[in-house]
Amino acid sequence: MQLRSVALAAFVAASFSAHADTVALWDYSATPTSTKHTQSANGASFAVIGGVTTSFASGVANQALNTTTYAAQGAGNLTRGVEYDVDTSGYTNLVLTFAQRNSGTASAWTTLQYTIDGGETWNFATTFQMPAASSGSFLSGITYDFSNTQGVNDNPLFGVQLLASFAPGTSTYVATSNGLAGTYGTSGTIRYDNVTFSGTAIPETAPIPEPQTYALMLAGLAAVGLLARRRRVG
Repeated sequence: MQLRSVALAAFVAASFSAHADTVALWDYSATPTSTKHTQSANGASFAVIGGVTTSFASGVANQALNTTTYAAQGAGNLTRGVEYDVDTSGYTNLVLTFAQRNSGTASAWTTLQYTIDGGETWNFATTFQMPAASSGSFLSGITYDFSNTQGVNDNPLFGVQLLASFAPGTSTYVATSNGLAGTYGTSGTIRYDNVTFSGTAIPETAPIPEPQTYALMLAGLAAVGLLARRRRVG
């Protein structure tokens, strides 16, 4: 699949559907702290990728998931990060939204991957760079729209990964603070908060009557019509 690098500004959605439903949400506001989702329609789970370690730190409003212990410089591209698995059964127009905060020495580039088969295969979605000006601060409203991605809607085996990645076209990580490879460090931290999957509930359809049901309905209508005719004649 062709690698597609996008500016973060293009990755942030301009607007959302006013009628979107929350399919799953991690806002990390639970007490005691937990990586479990706060809300989900069908079920959801979280996992760390590679040797990443997690803790909790200050978030957008309350607390956030803090990740660290990333790969050494020039090694482990796309092998460390976080994974969110969400059962999207009964929903369409899936959209992922989250807030991210990088420390100055964390990898500036993150790659988003997704699966539609429970993790057997991971597909590239996009890659984005956290701007140096955001170092140490949360950037909210980071969004990826899966609405037109085949296989994502109404799927119990959907999931995404957010992975630290080399700068496009290179074999090195660059630091968030100033974009220089020399300042990248494995102890750099990336925080995630308000990780939300939203979508539109698929309307329920009335069951199609069986052929014998149609026959009974027609017979009943015929009987009613015959009775009405007899009354008129009488």
